[in-house]
Amino acid sequence: MLPELNRQALLQACSREDLIRKTAAQIIKDFAEFGLEVTFSGSVENFYDELFGQMKTHINAILGEHYTRFLSFLYRIDVTENQVAQYQQEMIDASYEDALTELIIHRELKKVMIREYFKAQNSSTESDSNLLDI
Repeated sequence: MLPELNRQALLQACSREDLIRKTAAQIIKDFAEFGLEVTFSGSVENFYDELFGQMKTHINAILGEHYTRFLSFLYRIDVTENQVAQYQQEMIDASYEDALTELIIHRELKKVMIREYFKAQNSSTESDSNLLDI
């Protein structure tokens, strides 16, 4: 069974330094594919604020460009416009850019968590098959 990926699970995952670092690396990688530089100091305590500000600046720039590039960016991150609209409804006082930025952070964290889950499942299966070889 896949790990829980609701808002509470994401908040709990944010307390794990390894997941924070991997999420930062994923964000940096995905933004770099569009020529957008995001840096991370490595300070897990400031992870959210540090990346949020940089990401929001880039999102504002992409929104001001061609809509096609913006849609390609959302596709790369694996975010739909419907998801953004849903986040906006949940974050009543947030701007579109703030809701989108938070959604991207959560989506990138989910990618990392799913990858970790399947990695653990794979190593568990390998351990079980090694026991059979004995």
